[in-house]
Amino acid sequence: MREKEIIKLASVSSDRPELSPPSEGLPMTLPIHPSRSRIGWVLSHAVQLWLRSQVESVGELEVQINGGDRQILQGVIPQVSLSGSGVIYQGLHLSTLEVQGTGIQVNLMDIMRGKSLRLQDPVPVVARLHLTEADLNASMRSPLIADAFTPLFFPLFAAALFWNSEPTLTWQGAAILSSDETLIFQGSFHPPSQAAQPFLLETRLQLANPSKLHFLNPTIQILSDSAVIPLETVILPLGSDVAISELSFTESGLICQGELTVLP
Repeated sequence: MREKEIIKLASVSSDRPELSPPSEGLPMTLPIHPSRSRIGWVLSHAVQLWLRSQVESVGELEVQINGGDRQILQGVIPQVSLSGSGVIYQGLHLSTLEVQGTGIQVNLMDIMRGKSLRLQDPVPVVARLHLTEADLNASMRSPLIADAFTPLFFPLFAAALFWNSEPTLTWQGAAILSSDETLIFQGSFHPPSQAAQPFLLETRLQLANPSKLHFLNPTIQILSDSAVIPLETVILPLGSDVAISELSFTESGLICQGELTVLP
């Protein structure tokens, strides 16, 4: 499905022209109007292209730039708000994503010469995302999930299951039990020269502090065996540049909101 973008430019120019999106495959022509209108028009599309370059896919994207002419002409965007749906970032699927950043310094002169937007400094942003069960299922094979979960749980699995040799670990699916604030992950072990062994990992999820997630009272069950083996609670550090303020289970999935820093 063709992606749809809605670009809004607020408080940049009072006389910007109404623009119709160009036909697919045709070049865009800059409007012949005063410089303020031209800068606003170019900057809005530069932000759009930069955002699209950061994600693998986005269904609908709305971008709003707020700021006065003087700040914009100095290469500073006072505020950018974006709202996207159907976002895929490094294999992580998100039903909705809302982000707001302030005081964003960009390479305005390069942008006016037709070059790509670049951030000049780190940008603190506030982000809010909605992750449904379908999103989590689709995300389980992403590098973000594998890189975070495998080193976190692999030592617990090895100690609980008394492995003689080190198998490979594959994450395959997930379910969200909102009423219990619980996640269920499905995967499989692949011991050397043996058939894959499917497993279920069940764990509660809570916010330990703004930069750490707690996987509480996890259990693992090998599907060829009825035994459920308890594991130790584990902590997932999110990094010093992340501060989560909300993590909540809803009927439609997970809601997460917090602050993070976007690096140039």
